[in-house]
Amino acid sequence: MSDKRRGYFRQIPIYLFKFFRMFIYMDEWKIIPMAGLIAALVSFAIGKDLFVNMEGTLKGSLALTCVCIWNGFFNSIQTVCRERQIIKREHRAGMRISSYITAQMIYQAFLCLIQAIVTLIVCVISGIKMPIAGLVTPFFYTDILLTFFFITYSADAMSLFISCLAKNTTIAMTVMPFVLIFELLFSGGVFALEGVSNNLSFLTIAKYGLCAVCAIGGYNSLPMTSIWKQVVKLQDYEYEGLHPVKMFIEELERDGKVEEFCLKTAESNFNIAYESTNSNVVGCWVVLLLFALFFAFLSILVLRRIDKDKR
Repeated sequence: MSDKRRGYFRQIPIYLFKFFRMFIYMDEWKIIPMAGLIAALVSFAIGKDLFVNMEGTLKGSLALTCVCIWNGFFNSIQTVCRERQIIKREHRAGMRISSYITAQMIYQAFLCLIQAIVTLIVCVISGIKMPIAGLVTPFFYTDILLTFFFITYSADAMSLFISCLAKNTTIAMTVMPFVLIFELLFSGGVFALEGVSNNLSFLTIAKYGLCAVCAIGGYNSLPMTSIWKQVVKLQDYEYEGLHPVKMFIEELERDGKVEEFCLKTAESNFNIAYESTNSNVVGCWVVLLLFALFFAFLSILVLRRIDKDKR
């Protein structure tokens, strides 16, 4: 092994231990209970319909995806810019940027995994009705945990890259909400996207995270209840002394056809992007992982120019 490679591998544990010391002694562990609190608030708001009907699953999946992205952003948005001068000094003394970023990615993977576990535990405790069988693994919990992790980790890597670009923590924290809004708008879960806007959605972490969660949750096989609820609201409608809507409702309820009606209306809302297949979920995972690797690579390229930085 060349001296260059030995130097790369020797420096990784040095910085990795440094990050774990910061986790313990600089109160970075506080991001863990924060992740639980955010997950609890979201679960309280959308939990009753998640994985129960189409509408609740779409909204809930988007909310959980945003929770994971939010956690990932907060993990690393200030990591580099807050100690930029230290990194510059150590780089001039022989620190390898590739070793530093590799150690960061290993450490951030640890944080993201803990946050994904905490998020899943909170969802279970809050009483969200979850399927049992998984698509990729035998268990739904394993599939959803891996999905939470990949979403959080890719968002974390993006945030790390932003931290490498930002002049200071103020700029980094200012940029972060705009990136989150972009992820939300172009996720495909809020607005119907067409043309250029639809093409932009393929550049977002939220799109692949949302697709993975919906696919695992069986979105396309769930009933659509919003139309039925609107029909029920019209049951007092009167026409020539009759209540045709109420008669229709009573007939469906008497014949036990309400569930069938909801499933039939759901067919019009079928979305191939949320198809519950092994290949669809794994494909989303791979893209999310590629996002993480891509942003890690960009972070190395940007930070290698730190000696030329006038900041």
